[in-house]
Formats: sequence, C-alpha cells, structure tokens
Amino acid sequence: MLLPRESEEPTMLGSEFGTTPDTKPEVRLNAVGIWWIVFGAIWTALLACGMGYLYTKRKSPSVRIRGLPLTFAGLILLHLYWITVQIGYAIGPLAPEMAQFWIMSIWYPFGIALFQAGNSQFLHVAKAQSRFARPPSQMSSRFDEKKQQPKTLSRWQKIKSMDYQTKMATLVTVGMLIQFFVVMVIFLISRKFHSDFGIPGTEVYGSTPGEIAMKQGRGWEWWPSLFWQFLWAWVFAPIILWRSRKIRDTHGWQLQTIACCIAGLHAAPMWLVALYVPEMAPVNMYFIPPQWIAVSIFIMEIFTVFVPCYQVHKDEALAKETWSIIKKWETKAKFGSDKSMSTAESTVPGTPLSPTSTKVGRESSLNFGDPWKQSSMMESGGGDLAINSIPDDRILTMDALVHVLSKNPEPLRQFSARRDFSGENIAFLTAVSEWKASLHPAFTTNRFEAPDEVVRQAYTRALKIYYEFVSPQDAEFPLNLAFEQSRQLGGLFDRAIRDLLGDSRANVDPVTPFMSAGVREWRMPESRGSESGIMVSVHVETDKMPAVPGIAIVPSSDGKGEEEGIAMSVSTNSVMNTFQEVYQGDIPELFNASVFDAAEKSIKELVLTNTWPKYVRERRNSESSSASGTSSNNNTSDTDGTLKSKKSSSSSLWRFFSKG
Repeated sequence: MLLPRESEEPTMLGSEFGTTPDTKPEVRLNAVGIWWIVFGAIWTALLACGMGYLYTKRKSPSVRIRGLPLTFAGLILLHLYWITVQIGYAIGPLAPEMAQFWIMSIWYPFGIALFQAGNSQFLHVAKAQSRFARPPSQMSSRFDEKKQQPKTLSRWQKIKSMDYQTKMATLVTVGMLIQFFVVMVIFLISRKFHSDFGIPGTEVYGSTPGEIAMKQGRGWEWWPSLFWQFLWAWVFAPIILWRSRKIRDTHGWQLQTIACCIAGLHAAPMWLVALYVPEMAPVNMYFIPPQWIAVSIFIMEIFTVFVPCYQVHKDEALAKETWSIIKKWETKAKFGSDKSMSTAESTVPGTPLSPTSTKVGRESSLNFGDPWKQSSMMESGGGDLAINSIPDDRILTMDALVHVLSKNPEPLRQFSARRDFSGENIAFLTAVSEWKASLHPAFTTNRFEAPDEVVRQAYTRALKIYYEFVSPQDAEFPLNLAFEQSRQLGGLFDRAIRDLLGDSRANVDPVTPFMSAGVREWRMPESRGSESGIMVSVHVETDKMPAVPGIAIVPSSDGKGEEEGIAMSVSTNSVMNTFQEVYQGDIPELFNASVFDAAEKSIKELVLTNTWPKYVRERRNSESSSASGTSSNNNTSDTDGTLKSKKSSSSSLWRFFSKG
C-alpha cells in the first residue's frame, strides 16, 4: 500500500533583499550576484549615455516639449533605487535594514512623484497646443483667457492661475513633504529599527542577526512606501490612458506615456506577493522581491530615454533628407537642368508670409509645368495627377510651404497643433504676416518719418507678438530660436515688458499688464497738422472679421478721398490685436518693419525641415489609403463612377493646396 509522502516544509520567506535566518552575513558573489552587478553596471552606463544624448539634443522639437528637468530628476532617483536593487542580492546580507527602509521610503516615492509630474506634461501640452488649432481671428491670447479675472485674487484663485509647471511642481513638493513626514513618524514610533524608543510591541526578536534582519525587512512600516506607486499605477495611469486615447502625436510621446502607465501595474502587487506568499520563496533566492518594482523602472527608462533618442535620430534624418531634396531643387534651378524651372519668377499673389527671400527657397510662383501651377487645372477638371506621382523635390520646398500657408493653412495648422505639438510656429508666422500686412505705409517706407502714433501702435502689436511667442519668461511655448536671435528681440522688447510688469510681478496684474503705468488708452486726434494729413484710427469690426487683417482705405470725414482716410481693420480676437492701448515708453531706434525677419526665416526653415515633411507624408499615406479604398469600390461600380472616384482621389490634395 502506497502512502502519500509527508509534505516538505516550505522554504522560509526572506526579507526585502531575500535574506533568511540561515543567510550568512557576507557578500554573495556567486554567479547570480555577479550577473546582477554586471547587468546593473552596463545598463547604468547605457542610460547615462542616453540621458546625455538627450541633454545635448534638448533644443530638438521632440525633446524640447517633454520637459527634461522633472523627468530627469525622477529618473535619477528611480535609477538610484533600481541600482540598489540590482546589487541588493550581493550586498543584502550586509546591508542594514534601516538603510533599506530609507531608500525604499525616499528614493522610490520621490522618484515616482517627479517622474509622474514630467510624464503628465503630455496631456498638458496636448491641451495647451489645441488653442493654436484655431485661426488667428478666433484664437484668444493668454491674456484674453484670463481677462475676466478680478484684480485681487484669493489664495485659491492664485493657485488656479499658476502656470502648469509651477502648479505641478508645487503639488509634487507638497506630496513629497507629506511622504517625508509620514516616513519620519513611522521611523520614530516603530522599535523595529531602534529598541530605545517607540511604541511597545513594534520591536522584533530573533535568535540570530539574520532572523532579526529578515523580520525588519517585512511589516506594515514598509507599506506606505508603496502608496505613491499604487497611486500612480492604479489611479493616475488609467486616467491618463483614458484621456490620451485619441491623441496621435508624431513624437512617440503617446507610446511612451502608455508604456510607462502599463509598466507599473504589476510592481506593487508582485512585491507584496513575493514578500508574503510562501510559494515565492524559491524565486526570491534568485529574483529578490524589489526586482518586481525594478522591472517597471527598467521599462519606464527604456521608453522615457531611448524612445525619444530614436525619435530625435529619426527627425534629424528626415531634416537631412529634406535639406538634400532642397539642394537638389536649387541645383536644378541654378543650372537649368529642369525645364520646368526655366520660366520667369514672380511673387506669389497674396503671400504676406514671405517678405524676404530665404536660403531654402524663393517666394515665387512656379511655371506651368510645375505641379503647383497645375493645381488650378486640377480644380477646373483639366488634369488628373495622383499625389504619389509628384516628386519630393517639388513638394518639399519653401515655395510649396508658403503656398499652403498663404492659400489654405488650416489643415497644416491642425496638424502642427494636434499632432506635431508645434502649433506656435504656424501661429507666429501668421501673426507676423498679419502684423506686416497691417503696417502703415509711412512706417514701412521710413520708420523715423512715420507719425509717432503709428510707430507706437506698430510697436505695441509687435510687443504682443514677442510676449506671446518669443519671450522665454512669458510665452507658454517659446519659439525654438537661436540664442542670438532671441537676445536681439529681447533687447528690443524685454525692457518694455519689464517696465510694464515690473521687476517683481507680484505687484502687477499678469492678465492686463498694458493697463499698468506707462500705458494709456490710445485716442487718436481726428486730424493732424502734419504734412501728410493722414488720420489713423483703430477700427474693430465685430460683425465682419477678416481672416487676415490689413489696411483698408476709407474716405475721410471731409470726403477728400482715400489718401486722407486710413483705417486699420482689426479682428476682435486676433492674437496680435487684443490691445487697444498703446505703449507710451521709449521705443528702441532699431525697431522697424523687418524686426521679425530673422526669426520668421528661422521658424520657416524649422517648419520646412520638421513639420512640413511629416505633414506631406501623412497626406500621402491618407491619399494612398483613400485611393486603395476607392479602387476596391470601383470593382462594383460603373465606368463613369470609376472615373469620377479616381479623379476625386487623385486631385484632393491639390484642391487642399489651392483653396484660398
């Protein structure tokens, strides 16, 4: 008769670092210990290289929007915890449990808090960029959004009015202070780590130092350390996943956010299972309990550091390819190898965005053989040209970009704001275009001979553009300009901004700084005694809102005709037209109509080599998908329907390009 064997006694559970009462107090340099040490060293070196690479590429659009300081601070603390866990198997028998307690209670929760603050910026950027998806005539400035705020704010209103970075940093700081206070209280009241003081009954006993260390590494004292991890993985992460489900960015940021959210789901539950489930004891001999948390950190580091590194490399390759295409186009134009470039150049009608020529392309209309000229034929039904048949050297040019910006910028504006998170670039180009289009002819001809009121109005509107898009201190998304360009513009406008806001902004209303000292409401006289006899007034139309505000010639009050009556038609909600007050301080002598030319050229080149190629590729993919679907439907349609569908599919992009 066979009797069942007596069940063997399960292996005794160990401590945080996998030590048991039988563990000798010595470094474990066996194969497992050496593996974890080598793996930790190699990965730390790779991570340091990746973070260093991102820091050197911090001006890249894909890196710039991510906010490296908070993310790097969180990653450093998390990696300090991670590397401690990797060497924990080897040094665990010698490591005091008190040190393990503080590492687990400070480095990990603080790292999670900082990392969470940096990672949540994805939703903030997506939401903030959405305002750039509106046309300038409908887009309110940051001032307009807060215009209804009372001048005297309560404490809660001040907190709500903080910018996102300040608000998030404040919230995280408060959370870390609470965590530190809780950990300090736990450490003081528990006799597990000191036998001289604390609450009776919390001490631990054992026959050997190993048994005492094992008991110190378990217990309720460790649980609050996982609060941040539970909060992040099981509360914030699902919310972020849900809110970001419809965001499809071009920087791999959504992928990074989703991966980091999912990576933390298993960490805390598996850590508890490894510590308190006896069947996990054999696993703990090689894979200590904190390694489950380390796995989530490892995944987060991959997607937070190396996915952006890949994206930067991808963007640089795309920019390099675009420049190569541009040079090829310029070579053809220079040597006349392409007959389609042999006709005379002329300025593209209605292109206020291109006041000066640039290195990357001439703001010119193309000849009849060029697809841009053929777009009019496509509209009239005179041609049938598929998008995939158009070479890159015809599309990836400054001419093509300017054509779209002047004729129908709406799809590009939507793409840059909602997909590429670079909407401030298109908004800036449009704002500068509107500003130049609305300049008084006298100011454009000779700034020093123009009426003083005209100069001040032009400076005030330019000051608003600088505040909204360029100022590193004030713009929500400062333009990615070279230091010298930013410094030159700052020299022209920063002093005026500081005069209006003051050295300490606490005493200045940030919503309406132009209502401060040095600014008065602009009341133009009905007539001037100057030689020009020009009357200039601000005319705000609420029922007629032009897409591009400009100078409208209107008869003067005495009926002398257009020459003596000029009114500026200004959109009510336009980004650069929200002020009806005029700056009355000193205006720099270097201020003129070309003040934004260098910045405009730089941003155009940035859009041309980053946003524009991505946009063209997406349009091509969309066109190809549409053509494939149309081809499938054509199998069951008649001949007339087939021809009509093909024509609609092949010419849709050109309709988009030529819409005015």
